[in-house]
Amino acid sequence: MNKSLSALVLSLAFVPPAFANIDIQFDYSYDTGSFFTSNAGSKSALESAASIFESRFSDNLSAIASSGQNDFNSIFFNPSDPFGSNVTLNSQSFAADVIRIYVGGANLGSSTLGLGGPGGFGCSGVGSFCTDADRRGQGATSGANPVDFAPWGGAISFDKASTNWHFGSTTSGLDAGEFDFYSVAVHELAHVLGFGTADSFNALVSGTNFVGSSTGTVELDGDQAHWASGTFSTFNGLSQEAAMDPSIASGTRKYFTDLDFAAMQDIGWQVTPVPEARSWVMMLAGLGMIASLARLRSRTI
Repeated sequence: MNKSLSALVLSLAFVPPAFANIDIQFDYSYDTGSFFTSNAGSKSALESAASIFESRFSDNLSAIASSGQNDFNSIFFNPSDPFGSNVTLNSQSFAADVIRIYVGGANLGSSTLGLGGPGGFGCSGVGSFCTDADRRGQGATSGANPVDFAPWGGAISFDKASTNWHFGSTTSGLDAGEFDFYSVAVHELAHVLGFGTADSFNALVSGTNFVGSSTGTVELDGDQAHWASGTFSTFNGLSQEAAMDPSIASGTRKYFTDLDFAAMQDIGWQVTPVPEARSWVMMLAGLGMIASLARLRSRTI
């Protein structure tokens, strides 16, 4: 049985952030089905997945401040009902460098592990307020030649009905009947941060390929929001299926590879070098190997 990791668009073990300029903050207020409060370790796993990006992205995002005539409204899918009506929150403000992501659990069907994507927005204001809110101090994020991406945030929904999750900080205890929550969280966070969803990503799509100065030419999946199935890269010098291909096998952990980070750089993120080796010692501890691939199931993400 296959299960997928998906991008839904409106528009190694865990390590703490080393060079955090962006601050990914999670909001659980729309987790009406109590997915996170019911699953011990889920919040910790999600925070650890976020640290992968916080530790490598050195962008400085300007604040968005609704006040007086300046009004910024955030729009996102409800993480507990991703196929229902969108949520609109009026007069929202975001501190500098903060990215806010609404998370929850929902019944995503038997083939999907997660859905994630950046939020949209409505805006009115004086002067350059709306343009500044869209770009957050970065380059052009839309228009004829988008070269950057600077979201206020977005939403992620995780399957709560038909998935046997592993919430552990390492691969210890991760068996062939479980899907690794950390791996799925990293994948969906990348969609919120623009992989397969940003205008600057779409601008680099040529036919069935993504063509970036850092990635080179890489074949895409049919949805053009993932690498083609079976795309491999390296993590810490070891070969691994890329995190942003469309599926993951049960019983395995996938890390964000060099190719995945290269794509994030091509869409506008300022990606720092890999932290010093000592910062990754714990991460290597989570690199578990499953002997019999024939026993593994995969699902799309």
